[in-house]
Amino acid sequence: MKRLLVMMFALTLLLAGCQSSEQESSNPESNPTEPKQGSSILSLKEKYGTASEKAIMPMYNVAQDEEFTFKFKGDLSKIDYYSNDIISVHTDIKGLKASRVHWLVDYKDNSVSVRPMGWGVLSSDSMRTKGNSSWGGAPIYYIRLNYDPDAENPTLLDEPIIIPFTVKSELSVPKLRYEIDKDRRFKLVWDKVEGATQYNIYKRSDPTKAFEPGNLPLQGAESGYEGGLPLLIATTNETTFNDFMRNGRGGLSVYNDIITTNQNFGIIGEYYVTALGDGKESNFSNGVATAPLASQLPSSLKEDLYRNKLQNVSELPQKITVEYNDGSLARETLVYDTANVKISEFLETEIPFHVKGTALKSYVRVENVTQEDLDKLAQQRVADSSNGFVEPKNDTPYVPAPDVPTIINNNDTPPAVEEETTDTSSNATTETTDGTSEEATDAATTSDSTNAPSNETAAPEPSAEENLIDEQKSNTEQQVEQGNQETVPEPATGDAFINADSALEEVLAKNMIAAQDSISLKAFPEAQNFTTLSDVVLKVMYQNPLILGVEGFEYNYGTLTLSIHYKESAADIQRKQNEIIAKGKDVVASIIKQGMSDDEKRKAIYDYLNDNAKYDDAALKNAEQNNFKHVDAQFNDSFTTYGILVKGVGVCASYASAYKLLSDLSGLESIVVTGTSSGVPHAWNKVKIGNEWLHVDATNNLTNSGIPYFLYNANDETAIGQKTVADKDYWLDSELDRFKGDGDANDYYVQNDLEVNSINDYKSKAETHLKKGETSVILRFASPVDSEALMTAAGEVLTAVNEALLDNAQLATLGSYVILETKPKQK
Repeated sequence: MKRLLVMMFALTLLLAGCQSSEQESSNPESNPTEPKQGSSILSLKEKYGTASEKAIMPMYNVAQDEEFTFKFKGDLSKIDYYSNDIISVHTDIKGLKASRVHWLVDYKDNSVSVRPMGWGVLSSDSMRTKGNSSWGGAPIYYIRLNYDPDAENPTLLDEPIIIPFTVKSELSVPKLRYEIDKDRRFKLVWDKVEGATQYNIYKRSDPTKAFEPGNLPLQGAESGYEGGLPLLIATTNETTFNDFMRNGRGGLSVYNDIITTNQNFGIIGEYYVTALGDGKESNFSNGVATAPLASQLPSSLKEDLYRNKLQNVSELPQKITVEYNDGSLARETLVYDTANVKISEFLETEIPFHVKGTALKSYVRVENVTQEDLDKLAQQRVADSSNGFVEPKNDTPYVPAPDVPTIINNNDTPPAVEEETTDTSSNATTETTDGTSEEATDAATTSDSTNAPSNETAAPEPSAEENLIDEQKSNTEQQVEQGNQETVPEPATGDAFINADSALEEVLAKNMIAAQDSISLKAFPEAQNFTTLSDVVLKVMYQNPLILGVEGFEYNYGTLTLSIHYKESAADIQRKQNEIIAKGKDVVASIIKQGMSDDEKRKAIYDYLNDNAKYDDAALKNAEQNNFKHVDAQFNDSFTTYGILVKGVGVCASYASAYKLLSDLSGLESIVVTGTSSGVPHAWNKVKIGNEWLHVDATNNLTNSGIPYFLYNANDETAIGQKTVADKDYWLDSELDRFKGDGDANDYYVQNDLEVNSINDYKSKAETHLKKGETSVILRFASPVDSEALMTAAGEVLTAVNEALLDNAQLATLGSYVILETKPKQK
């Protein structure tokens, strides 16, 4: 086997910069083209059958002990309070039972009131020492209203009304996010808070899981933050943090200058940040849960290679076992750092290495080393991973500032409050289990996250002038009525290129395709919060290939307006859209033939992109130089449909959106998917075949990666096996389950008998292909394979076919895909 020149190199997926990059705000002097005004928002709601849906606007900056009272027209005595929640309070927007928080409930006449109990959820030490009943420190709460308050008889709503509210904070609440750098090291990042001089870092972890391996998921907002209170771990005056072991090393375990054995050290659970200033502390920021990221975060080297002494450079290992933050193990590629190696004439030579795409490093000892050996080693085809989360920047505060009013009313006339006679005594009538009535005086029963609220007791009901819910309900009706009359722009591209599943999505899509920089959301109270708005805006952007050049967006809670920032003028965007449409139609006319099956159409689109476009390495390099915060203007097109389809160059976001557009024009169902591949941000597609949605990665095709039909019609298990993992940004969270794909009958490698299940299976199939005269044999393992065993097997195959093939043979891997070349690659 010594004649075999088998260089085990890892091909690099083209991933980074796959999503639109962040830039400075667009030029305010640009003059956008005024689009033609079309349908009213009300007509769009009627189109989607949602004109009569009920909603109540969020309430911001309420008091910590705020009591919410809902009045009902129907007779509530007809409802069994014990088995039916009329109203509940949650920490998660879905309002499921698991996320209910402790609250007190009062029933009186035809009204129901809820107020906090104890110190609430997610409380800091300073909050708990005050000793008053409070909702707690969670960034956002959600009231779930299950019955229609306007129905003459108690009517269970088909979909509950969800009403977000926030508790007033003494300082503005930081907006927390995370970053994963080029070495896949995790850190917390937040924006500076006005008036803050320091920030507290809190960690919440489950003590019952402390001794279990891996970073296990916590019971977070979706479960009412069960499983442990946040603990203060550090205080800083910076706006970033990565020193999770609090030893000043930024999560690294450094043995000496050439050995770093751990990174992402000490990361577990969920993290929160509060602002400190003038003796005050803000409420908690949104949390960053690390368990969902754990499979992307390399943690430690599991082999001490420096303990072994090798005879020759040819014996150098190509892979090393690395443990991830979730406890899983993976074989990662070694990059030997040969520039500063000093060859020892008498002792073994130390050759340092680092693990590709990490900060982990060590060295190996080799007895016989020549300069020629080092020169060959320096030519190894291994590239550093690129990283950076570069989706359009969302500048919307997660929690509105403390000066945002609870009732946001931009009308000239304040909303009217219903007149009602109110009993201000401390007695309240409640319904007992046997249907009789009784009086309760100064008593209250509690409800927790597992039991339905009790119906005993009540506190004095506030007067009509103090009823926050009545005021907000009336205000919402006025705002929605005004918003419904607003018209939506009709983009020059027409309705045929709009992808939307609701009135809100169509409003956003049409405005952004028309490059409008201000969108009123008066008509959509349900979208006036960070979680819902971010979810729907990203879906609309990713699923509409004609939305070009969005660099960021921001929602103004005070004006109910969404601002969009573009990289180019509306006129330039429209010109490029017209070119995209013309080119797309020409391409489809040339590659889609009459009588083609859907499978043939999908393959024709994939093959066209492989044959007529290439990855923009210069754009990627520019994004790397700018730390993935922005790209220079000349590379803007490479992040949109225009790059790949019109110019023939782009990054993965451009490939994915071009594939989506061509699929739309061909009558095929497809979506753009975002996520990571090998921990690096990526964009690709899913296509609908039968009742399943299967993966198609048009970027990593034969032209770009050397792998034909990489992840072509692959199921979810195969994609995950290649470390291609979808996130939740590309679609509404509540609908993600629609896009599962389990079958492998349509998988290109399964259909063409190119998948192998074992080393012996690989040897048999590789030998068969080589004997047919093929000079490049590409197969995929159904499960991970040891690199050393694979190299041995490849050598045995080449020897069995023709020993002369050993001289120029090369072996390459990309995930579970294996390329065996028997002739030198063209440079």
